[in-house]
Amino acid sequence: MKLNEKISLYRKKSGLSQEAFAEKIGVSRQAVSKLETGESVPEVSKLKAIADCFGVTVDFLLSEDENPPVNNSTEKKSFADKFDSWLDDLPDKVISFFKKYDWVLGIVLALFGFYRILTIFPGLSIITIAGGAFEGNLTFSFGLIYIFNLLTGIAMFIGGIVIAVKCKRKKHKED
Repeated sequence: MKLNEKISLYRKKSGLSQEAFAEKIGVSRQAVSKLETGESVPEVSKLKAIADCFGVTVDFLLSEDENPPVNNSTEKKSFADKFDSWLDDLPDKVISFFKKYDWVLGIVLALFGFYRILTIFPGLSIITIAGGAFEGNLTFSFGLIYIFNLLTGIAMFIGGIVIAVKCKRKKHKED
């Protein structure tokens, strides 16, 4: 079996789309398509990433063998090793998620702004009730803090919506 056939077969066995596989090994989707059709061969630096992605050796990828060598090692990864591996991949997964769904950040910002607006109103009623217990300057200071928080919440809410809409429109134009 040729290298391009192995890449195609093992990518499909792994349940990866060309795009997802491309992200894992650090190439474009078009490059993966060319690798699978045999139009190009992977760079030497990418062979290790491809082998790791499929759980095979570089030797197996480059050989004509159809079956990967059997791993006689019965040791299983410990939870700590799995967690370390997951933790190492986390920043890449988060970055990949927000590249694909950048508009979600705008929604989160808008929701946080809305929450901030909602939490100000109970505080305003407490100041009004207790207004007689404070001296005028203290009540005025609390009032300024609440006005600042209210304006910040409104700005976050509106800004988040604007960011989400702009990012979504940008994605729509790219597609």
